[in-house]
Amino acid sequence: MINEHIAGRKVLDLFAGSGALGIECLSRGAEKVVFVDAQKESIKTIKQNLRNDTNGTELICSDFQDALHTFSKRNDAFDMVLLDPPFESEYLEKALYLLHKKELLCDGAIVVCEMSNKKVLQNYPQKYIMIKDKDYGTVKVVIFEYHKG
Repeated sequence: MINEHIAGRKVLDLFAGSGALGIECLSRGAEKVVFVDAQKESIKTIKQNLRNDTNGTELICSDFQDALHTFSKRNDAFDMVLLDPPFESEYLEKALYLLHKKELLCDGAIVVCEMSNKKVLQNYPQKYIMIKDKDYGTVKVVIFEYHKG
C-alpha cells in the first residue's frame, strides 16, 4: 500500500515490536529507520532481525511519549511514520497528536496506522488527510498524508 513512498525516506517505526515494518522499509530503500519500543526484548529482537547490521538505523528503548519528546529536542523530522500500538490502547490518537504538536513530521509525510478493524479513529489533528483505508481480516490499516499548511 505504501511502496511508492518508501525510497529515500527517514522513517520512524514507533511501537516497533519485532521491527518487521521498519526492516521492510529498509529493504525497499528507506534512507534511515528509527525503531522505538518500550520493551528491551523487542529492541533485542530487532537487532537480531537486522542480523546486527544496524547501518541506517537507530534503536531506542523508550516509552513512545518520551521518545517523541527527545526527537523534538533534537529537531528531528520524519518523512514516514509507522504506528502499530497495542490495539486496546489509546496510544494511536496520542501519537498522532504528539507527532503534530511537536512538529516531528515533514510536509507530505506518510503516516501508516495499524489497528483493530473495530477501532474508529477520533480526535486527531485535521492536518492528517486520509489517503487509504483497508481491512485485512481483524486488522485495519489507515494511511494518512500530513500537511503542515
